[in-house]
Amino acid sequence: MKFIIQIVVFLLVLSLIPLALKLLVKSRLLPPLIWWGLGREFYSQWSAAHPFIFYGVLAALALLVLFSWLGPWLTRRREEKQFERYVRDEVARADAEGRTISGFKVENGVPVTIWRD
Repeated sequence: MKFIIQIVVFLLVLSLIPLALKLLVKSRLLPPLIWWGLGREFYSQWSAAHPFIFYGVLAALALLVLFSWLGPWLTRRREEKQFERYVRDEVARADAEGRTISGFKVENGVPVTIWRD
């Protein structure tokens, strides 16, 4: 019975390897992990002799990963701030003209003011 459990666990771990690789590729963590693994395990003498280059490249790869994660968030945040600024300007314009705004909507990525008649 113990042998069957070992085979099942082995097959389970073997079937999870592609999933783990997909997650590492999607999260963009595979290149820094490969560089770190190669430098620590296979080229340990070289990485010990050239720590500035080894850790510099590792830091550059980590920064690329960080920027690839933060890029979409910063873009979305900038678009939200731009929409808020548009709404504030339209409300100020409506107050100056004595008109009433019933709402806002976004058409093709462009905010549009809906005026109450």
